[in-house]
Amino acid sequence: MNSFRLIDLPIKSEILRVPVIHFEELDSTNAYLLSRHHHPAGSIVWADFQSAGRGRLGRSWVSPRDEALLFSIFLKNNNQVIPLFIYPFLTAIGVLEALQNLVPPTWLALKWPNDVLLKNLKVCGILVQSKTRASNNSDIVIGIGVNINQKAEFFSTNLPFAGSLYSITGKNFERLTVLTEVVSALDRNLVKLQAEGSQSILRKWRNYCPYFGQEIKVDDGRQIHIGRFYDITADGGLILQDGQTNRIFHAADVTVVKEKQ
Repeated sequence: MNSFRLIDLPIKSEILRVPVIHFEELDSTNAYLLSRHHHPAGSIVWADFQSAGRGRLGRSWVSPRDEALLFSIFLKNNNQVIPLFIYPFLTAIGVLEALQNLVPPTWLALKWPNDVLLKNLKVCGILVQSKTRASNNSDIVIGIGVNINQKAEFFSTNLPFAGSLYSITGKNFERLTVLTEVVSALDRNLVKLQAEGSQSILRKWRNYCPYFGQEIKVDDGRQIHIGRFYDITADGGLILQDGQTNRIFHAADVTVVKEKQ
């Protein structure tokens, strides 16, 4: 196993642990934390490069060394108290609120279920995985990849709807600065989740999503459905209004047919 070092973040946190555990390279920060390890709940593992990073729906997550922020968070969860579905929504909120301190806030938006958009381009990937330890208890790993300094050419061929902070703003960003902002924002939202419950997080998510009422395409892996984005359910499902019919999706890709001006 590669050796790691500890990096202090200049913040105070209540749930997440700083210093951060830093590796130069791992196959996957999620895989590392899902395997047997000795790190306590709240630990954060950050890698400069992932050789086998994964995204949602089984996709790979590839980024040049040192150009993206790649890290995972390890939590323990009582599933009867906090439902697992809320963590992708909470994580997207945390990343967006962190980036509000680095780019113009009006450039940012959330798209269901956990896409963080900067000027309508996806700049963050989130993968939440869990492993049940007992009937009501799970280990949760939240993987986060924020596109920081990749050039526009990196996205032009295979990722036309994605971008990085650099490719969109023309400015270089320090990964440690972005990590500090994201960890701070995630910790605040985890505290809110524990104090106020999952519906308080969904209410925040709604405030950052400008696409309610707009026409969207929903690809559930079998067919594409077109309709109006009506709302999200109490357990985070997307409600698509198709004429007089409402369809609910819990796993799908969403495309906004016409971006809001």
